[in-house]
Amino acid sequence: MGGDRWTPGFAFMLAGLGLLAVSAAFEAELVLSGLEGGGTDFARLSAVPWALGLLFFGYALDHPEVLWDEKRGRRILAAYLLFADGGIHILAIGEHIDRIAVTFFLVLAPLELLSGFYLLRASRPLLWGWLLAGLGLIGLYVGSRLVVLPVVSQDYAFGPLGLVSKAIELLLVIAIAAELWATSAARRPAGPRIATQS
Repeated sequence: MGGDRWTPGFAFMLAGLGLLAVSAAFEAELVLSGLEGGGTDFARLSAVPWALGLLFFGYALDHPEVLWDEKRGRRILAAYLLFADGGIHILAIGEHIDRIAVTFFLVLAPLELLSGFYLLRASRPLLWGWLLAGLGLIGLYVGSRLVVLPVVSQDYAFGPLGLVSKAIELLLVIAIAAELWATSAARRPAGPRIATQS
């Protein structure tokens, strides 16, 4: 890797991602080892918010345009929403007792965090992918609370962590839909001009 890749911002992002990985591993270990109660207050109240703060700060340090770029504002918002939702899904690991649900969140959270980095320069198919994924996650959450899914044994209820996550995902869907609408309008050719006599 080139020397310009190792910046102070990259170090903060690496620290944030490392702390998120340790938090996810800790939550998963508690759940998969069968300890009662899942995750701990340490991960919920300290590690994940600090990790997200380090991640956001590091990214903004290396890319100061994210703080005031009006042209890419919708993509920036969507990237930060993916970061936040990934952090919440790390916390969600401790809320579940089924291995399939824990595995789902162990795959989903890193995918969201990594996609947040690529969203600023993402192609339209990736934007469409996250738009559909956001809608799918909202639908899966609501569906899993209304009916018992055959692949999990846990009976789920609407809870504050899940509702915050769904609010973030709804904002993500809106931000990406607005970006797709704006970029499709910019790509459309202008209509024919009608000549007027003077």
